[in-house]
Amino acid sequence: MIWKTQKEDISLAILYLLTNIFANQGEVMLVRRYGKKHGAGGFLFNGVICLFAMIFFIVSDTGGFHFPKGLWVYGIINAMLYAAGFYFAFVAYRVGNYLITHTIAGMSFVFPIIYGLFFLGETQNYMTYLALACTFASFFLMLYGRPKDKEKNEDKNFSFGWLIATLITLISNGFISILAKMQQAKLGTDINNEYMIITLSGATVFLLLLGFVKEWKELKHTFLKGSAYGAAAGLLNGLKNGANLAAIALIPLSVLTPLKMALNKPLNFLVSFFIYKERYTTLQYLSIGFGILSVVLMQVAKYV
Repeated sequence: MIWKTQKEDISLAILYLLTNIFANQGEVMLVRRYGKKHGAGGFLFNGVICLFAMIFFIVSDTGGFHFPKGLWVYGIINAMLYAAGFYFAFVAYRVGNYLITHTIAGMSFVFPIIYGLFFLGETQNYMTYLALACTFASFFLMLYGRPKDKEKNEDKNFSFGWLIATLITLISNGFISILAKMQQAKLGTDINNEYMIITLSGATVFLLLLGFVKEWKELKHTFLKGSAYGAAAGLLNGLKNGANLAAIALIPLSVLTPLKMALNKPLNFLVSFFIYKERYTTLQYLSIGFGILSVVLMQVAKYV
């Protein structure tokens, strides 16, 4: 088996994983709706999200707060990654196709897998690598098979700004997962709330300061139109990250991340197809099939 743990731990890990996935889906949908409907105040809006995500970790703490000196370094670095990830994800989902943006941003799993395999000594078997190959195939089919404007031969959903925003989101998310594992390995898993409070308070300050400097003319509009969206998305983000940190403590990072991405893919497709009415080419539908196959293979890999 890939990892050895108690049955109770596996059940908890699955619960945390599903919580993370559905909370993430709800958060992204709220952010995308605000971006599409109003679109103003990206820094201010995401500052509100970080603020309410931080409140979630303050309220949900049960053991009292403890902030060891070493935690601040990880938290401040993570705050910068979070601020970048929040803002550029907002930009990417506002201007881009929902499923394609989700697919590329989800490739952040490559970073923690490499870290888990080469720096933590986590072991895998051939079935896991086959599952990863299916995930890569799914990614490339999704991009290669994207629909084009027949007259101009241009991608309908592609722009340079969207691509840059999506890639920054991808890189930020990848290093956030790595940093969480590094922090837990050095300082333990009993200060997850403190870690996220430092992270999200730093991201809140950073984003709001940028918002007040760059978006002060949109301040009233953003808080009138975006406060409810931001508060709801922030609470879902807190739930998502709390579940993710709990799952990381139970499952090897190189297993958790691709499994989460693979489970996300069918859900993303259903949301894209039925809610946003997005339609795809034959190759992109094949991409969905490879994503589902990777889920099956990842589960089989546990018992090989």
